[in-house]
Amino acid sequence: MAAPTVRTTASGRLATVVFDNAARGNAFTEPALVQLVTALEDAAAGSATSVVRLVMAGRNFCAGWDTTDFSRLASAPAEEVADSLRDNDRLLGRIHALPVPVVAAVRGRVAGFGVGLLAHLHVPIAAHDATLALPEVVYGICPGGVLHTLLRRVPRPAAELLVLSGSVVDADAMLRWGLVASVEPSTGVDAATERTAEALAAHPPSVVRAIRAATEATLSAGSAEPAYAAAAASIVRGGVS
Repeated sequence: MAAPTVRTTASGRLATVVFDNAARGNAFTEPALVQLVTALEDAAAGSATSVVRLVMAGRNFCAGWDTTDFSRLASAPAEEVADSLRDNDRLLGRIHALPVPVVAAVRGRVAGFGVGLLAHLHVPIAAHDATLALPEVVYGICPGGVLHTLLRRVPRPAAELLVLSGSVVDADAMLRWGLVASVEPSTGVDAATERTAEALAAHPPSVVRAIRAATEATLSAGSAEPAYAAAAASIVRGGVS
């Protein structure tokens, strides 16, 4: 079985990271997740970068955690598995904490761990025929690694139904719950994502990074004060340069 590959390119203010484990539906193991997070951080670190476009290769955005890893997890002590879940959440948190936005097309299946990855991106754009599901209940598993993220992002009744039923929802539901920024025709989702990434990349990196920092600080503080401070500073300077 071929290992996932991650490729990074840059053009002007736009960096592109391609994650390719298409043969496994872009399923993840921890080494693959570390590889992706490191590539995204490296792409965002360049001072000339305003936006990172994430491309998930193949037909599916992410089919979840790789089932070939389940036997190892099932034979490990429960606390070791819990630690792995914590580590994975911290890795996803590093994506959300990037200083520039990550834009991505969401097509095909978004399942299990893929829901957590989706929830940590900044500007995901869904294909009309994309679907989302948490099928863990079918296998007798509690999706703890995704559950707390889902409960923060999705109305509780909808989150509970997803987790307890394993039901599949469509892209319109993802948009309604705020998990994606927009829904586009399936044949045009890549072009729409590219246009969005290029539009964001038209803005100077300093402006984009200031807005990203103010956004995260405002959400963390639960107050508008960081946004007031960032806006005032940019106005006094005559704009972020």
